[in-house]
Amino acid sequence: MNGNQELVGAAADRDLDFEKDSLHILPLHIIPVQTTGLRQARMIKNVQFESMIEVFHDDETGSGQIDPASLGSLFGWPKGKKHPDGVLIAKLSLLQSFDVYTLRMNLRSLGIKVEDNEHLRLSQNKREELNRYMRVFTRPLINIVFSDDDSISDIGDLMEMFRAQDNTVALQNLRKLSTKLKVILGQLPEFLTDYGDVFLSLAYFKDRFDEIAHNSEFFLNKLNALKGDPSLRDDPQVIATTELVEAELNDIMTAISGRIETFDNHTATMWENLTSDSFRQVKLLIESNHAIIGGMLCGLQIKLGGFHEQFYQKEATNRKICDYIVSNIKPGLDRIKNIERSSHYANQPRG
Repeated sequence: MNGNQELVGAAADRDLDFEKDSLHILPLHIIPVQTTGLRQARMIKNVQFESMIEVFHDDETGSGQIDPASLGSLFGWPKGKKHPDGVLIAKLSLLQSFDVYTLRMNLRSLGIKVEDNEHLRLSQNKREELNRYMRVFTRPLINIVFSDDDSISDIGDLMEMFRAQDNTVALQNLRKLSTKLKVILGQLPEFLTDYGDVFLSLAYFKDRFDEIAHNSEFFLNKLNALKGDPSLRDDPQVIATTELVEAELNDIMTAISGRIETFDNHTATMWENLTSDSFRQVKLLIESNHAIIGGMLCGLQIKLGGFHEQFYQKEATNRKICDYIVSNIKPGLDRIKNIERSSHYANQPRG
């Protein structure tokens, strides 16, 4: 079977913006793979939190997935040689999340340019959705010198002012901002871009966490209903499974909320004396946690998002819900929790 022929058109009718805004989907056309057919596929995280190559997906036939290690056979790559696409896919399959921020950091580490790749940025619609989170990050910066100017609402407005430096008042304000931040005027656009990107990534994670928290509440309500079902509450396997799943989900949610709260506290401190140095410290803190938070959010999105889609406003017996939890929620939960555990281990001093 010719893999290229099989996958031609696989990307048709897909919501590509949704895919690149996702935590658990990596559309392979956004990375520099050479194999034509592979660019039509996507890498996903399955319910076991494993990376798989999805070669087709629709409501009737479901999802067709293969292990990344099997791509050579599918596409007829020369045996005994490492194909560059296979090497790249193998490295990316190790990521805990496919969000654009984790992808960009890892692609940079592989020597792949990402700055000019529009596909490695959130969609315009998603960026607009995140404005409600971004205001708390952008307004303090703008208030430094523009507190009486309601026309300046976001960092994009500041960038436009920089481009229009022939405006005397605008230039004076930019110089005030430059002095306050201790940033050379000519480096101010780079600073503003970094500032916007860092806090947009935090806004993105907050947005994902809020949705997951909503799905978690729905899931836990269903879980409590299981515990109260006379036909199930005397089943020791059901009790053990529900208690384990509930405890691990609560632990993961608590770990994520704790890290986000840490970001908020450091950001609040930064605003008390906002300089390029204080911002860089917060930037380093947030970026060093991208992969950890992204991975945990990705795992919960797969588990709780899938559960919500399966059972929200749909009739289902408690036994069916219980079976779904056993087969789709419980497997892989330990891998998600281990992301947090491994981060603590990595930060321990070595003897």
